[in-house]
Amino acid sequence: MKKCIYLLCAAVVTLMVSCSTDDDEIAQVASEAQISNKTGLSFANASGFEADQVMFKLRYGTGLEKEYGQSLVGYNYVELQEGPKTIYQIRVFKDGEIIPHTAYVNDSLGKPVEIKSTSTIQIRKDQLLQILLDHQ
Repeated sequence: MKKCIYLLCAAVVTLMVSCSTDDDEIAQVASEAQISNKTGLSFANASGFEADQVMFKLRYGTGLEKEYGQSLVGYNYVELQEGPKTIYQIRVFKDGEIIPHTAYVNDSLGKPVEIKSTSTIQIRKDQLLQILLDHQ
């Protein structure tokens, strides 16, 4: 009788653990799906490069320009409307000091394409354009 109770308890505990794991996995997938529905620009440090803030300017068409800042601590992005924009004056900071850097995006083949001072970037709906920062 005791063996039967132990087996029953083990089965109940196993079922409870497997159910809670499924809930966590569903929540993680929902979060990832939500991130992919954002439209904008995200900066990230390349492996081995450390910076904590980036400032940059975007020009919309031939007129309106705006300066943006983004923390590089954790995952952050700047929400933007879709369309082409000219990015320039990218300044990268570590502990409040400007540090030398290069900025690039990976093309469809995974090769780096450098972002220069007058590069035009294309923001697509429901996508985040990720710009990687690395040593100069």
